[in-house]
Amino acid sequence: MEEQDKTLLSFQIEDEVFAVDAMKVDHILEVPSQITEVPNTPDYITGIINLHGNIITVADMRILTGQKNKEKGADTSIVVINPTGEQDSKIGLIVDMVKEVIETESSQFKETVLEGKKGLINSFEGTVVINKEFIHVIDLNSFNEIIEK
Repeated sequence: MEEQDKTLLSFQIEDEVFAVDAMKVDHILEVPSQITEVPNTPDYITGIINLHGNIITVADMRILTGQKNKEKGADTSIVVINPTGEQDSKIGLIVDMVKEVIETESSQFKETVLEGKKGLINSFEGTVVINKEFIHVIDLNSFNEIIEK
């Protein structure tokens, strides 16, 4: 079986580092001064934004990963992902800080071991260790199912 390279975009939430498939990232944005709230949505849905004429749902990764809410900082960003490749499946993720793009091989992925649930995210593709830092790679297929609930 041939090793496959995977390009990841890593970001930080509190002291933990997570990553998503960089090929499914459409944009990285500054957090706008106003995100329109939507009534009757789960806690982790911050609201919606207009991105080039498209309405994008915005989710707070701090809540999704079980962290306490805190003030948005200068490095806080919105990572717009497109898990399915369809226009209406784009989701904005508020992260504490976008870190870097990482090139990996599938052999670098190790099973993610977590005690209990990690907030609402309970499915990872695996964990990679780069420069002695653990990076949990989020499975965007299962992540999309969480957001659609």
